Amino acid sequence: MGATNCPETPRQKMIGMMYLVLTAMLALNVSKDIIEAFSLVDDTMVASTANTMAKNESDYSWLQGQKAILGAEKVKDAEQKANVLKQKTDALINEIEEIKKGLII
Repeated sequence: MGATNCPETPRQKMIGMMYLVLTAMLALNVSKDIIEAFSLVDDTMVASTANTMAKNESDYSWLQGQKAILGAEKVKDAEQKANVLKQKTDALINEIEEIKKGLII
């Protein structure tokens, strides 16, 4: 990291490479507890997603039941809003999944 008028000596280059290797070795030495914490967060996110999806399906089926009871005209507005919301959330979920795949690769 010397100036242009004073290039690095071989010793300085070697020290720089040693610091780079040390930093890489420290980065790879990740504690098992940290990895387990990420696993725990992932498990809770999966469980939370499953619970939310079950609740959403229950709400959509309730809306269909109300459509059968009250008629299509009475719940038309709510059904349209629900469908738009579902499309937007599906698009967002797909985008998040693509980002996750990219990070894993």
